[in-house]
Amino acid sequence: MLIEEFRRRIDGLREEISSRGAGAFLISKCCDFSWVTFGARSHITLNSTEGEASVLVTLDRVYIITNNIEKQRIQEVEFHEELLGEFGFLEYNWFETYGEKRLIDNLLKGKLLSDTGRYDSEYVDLTEMRTVLSVYEIETYRALGRDCDDIFSSIIPGLKRHMTELEVQGLFYEAMSKRDIEPILTLVFSEDSSLSYRHNLSRNVKLDRRGFVSICARRRGLIVSSSRSFMFEPVEEISLQHERNCFVDAVAIDSSKPGERLSNVFEKLVEAYEHVGRGGEWKLHHQGGVAGYLPREVHGNLKSDFILKRGNAVAWNPTIRGTKSEDTVLIGDFGDSNISFPQTSSWPELKYEFDGSTVRRPAILLVDKV
Repeated sequence: MLIEEFRRRIDGLREEISSRGAGAFLISKCCDFSWVTFGARSHITLNSTEGEASVLVTLDRVYIITNNIEKQRIQEVEFHEELLGEFGFLEYNWFETYGEKRLIDNLLKGKLLSDTGRYDSEYVDLTEMRTVLSVYEIETYRALGRDCDDIFSSIIPGLKRHMTELEVQGLFYEAMSKRDIEPILTLVFSEDSSLSYRHNLSRNVKLDRRGFVSICARRRGLIVSSSRSFMFEPVEEISLQHERNCFVDAVAIDSSKPGERLSNVFEKLVEAYEHVGRGGEWKLHHQGGVAGYLPREVHGNLKSDFILKRGNAVAWNPTIRGTKSEDTVLIGDFGDSNISFPQTSSWPELKYEFDGSTVRRPAILLVDKV
């Protein structure tokens, strides 16, 4: 199955090559490299946008081009065994300034397409292709989402109000590392930070009475975005606000359907804010959008012309000062479509009904006081 999906993906790239009168397509962005190889990593540092290896697709071959430092690891570790025979591996010395270009020039017949525009090539945006996930990718995504939910459910019940944001961040780093997850982002919000910042970089500040944690977790290139909230003592006002916040999220999730324009979903999200008496709150923080090989492949706003398709995923993240709701959800009829808050989750839930459909959102977890 995987090799068939891979070949269909390459066929799609070859259609681009032919339709644009080109000879080859060079893929160098980390997100695109992982997409076309079904999860191989070309990065060294987690913040890399362009990696240490590229895929070169011609009309009759597919090559991996990399330097002599990375070739062995990439070949032995990063690829599914059944896909290895699909690639030719080309190597240049790390100290060659134009080593990659030399290898491309030896193979290229005609114009070069690329996802970066390097070497004066014609730039092609792969977002539309990259964001429609295959069956194989969806299963990988589901497994990652379940692991993220498990991590939340195992760590947060054990938190203590005297812990600092940095301590909690460390617990999440450790838990993700043990599950072969790359922590692209881990934001821990204490009570103080949740009231002060929409994006809080964890600090040496005690949690105090409540807070929440937001993560962007990556495995085989795919990224799950998810948040969970907690309290050490019940506060009815905060619980009600969280429910309103989750309602906004639920409206956005329920409105995200194949064929729907992203801007139309965003309009409904804005209306949901007004419905709960928080009109204008959406202007204070981005609200999420399409997810996949980037935390947000396309950001939702009132002008987003992206059309949602079956196989896309969305991660909306509405906030009301002090609260947040966020999970990664598949678009289309995929059964349990909430990747990071599956039906099997032990986390307490809120339910919202919309014309026969039900959207589940994580409630605030009341943690035993210490």
